[in-house]
Amino acid sequence: MSAPRIAMPARLSDAEGTDARVGLANAIFDDVAELVRAEELDVVVVRTTSLDGFDGVVLPGGGDIDPARYGGDRGAPCYDVNADQDALDLGIVLEALERGLPILGVCRGLQVLNAALGGTLIEDLPESAVRHSPGDDGCGDLEWAWHPVAVAAGSRLRAEVDADTVPVASGHHQAVRALGAGLVATAVAEDGVVEAIEHESLPIIAVQWHPEAEGTPAHLAAAPFAVFADLVHAGRLAAR
Repeated sequence: MSAPRIAMPARLSDAEGTDARVGLANAIFDDVAELVRAEELDVVVVRTTSLDGFDGVVLPGGGDIDPARYGGDRGAPCYDVNADQDALDLGIVLEALERGLPILGVCRGLQVLNAALGGTLIEDLPESAVRHSPGDDGCGDLEWAWHPVAVAAGSRLRAEVDADTVPVASGHHQAVRALGAGLVATAVAEDGVVEAIEHESLPIIAVQWHPEAEGTPAHLAAAPFAVFADLVHAGRLAAR
């Protein structure tokens, strides 16, 4: 049997822009793809919402979703809001939901999933005891803010990481405000920020942190992708 085919929406913003975060998001795109391939899944970068012949979807990091997409504050300090990127990512999610395909989200990918399912976002996180981004610009020069997250018992992620608390690399200034329909928080930071989600019944998992960040222990980097791979293989078996 051929390797499952996984769609990854292309990043559409120009990395040569003035905001360093755009370049960072584009640079780590390939790192996310490599973690998918490490699970013996075939990654295909797509620029349309057609998912014919695909077995799953991975939503990578990137800029902010237009707050208008979730009824948020249009005047909030957002970066790299790209209408074409929003249309592509959200369109792919809706198509995957229609087909019942497994979905994995990373950072922006979690936020896209939440918005697609009717959830809302905190447009700009207030200061707290936990630092979620390492620099004033929200990313730093390939550096990360490290902090622990508590992983929920009984979740798919908990079964994979085999620990109640794990260290993660963060680089985000937005987060879940209200969860979308059917989504549950499966990891939280000490300040209450939602750091991972799963769906109650659908094959969906997402993490707010960056498992691809340099310095992440190998088993923790692989964990979300291993869960996703299991969902993909289960979906293929069910479709036979």
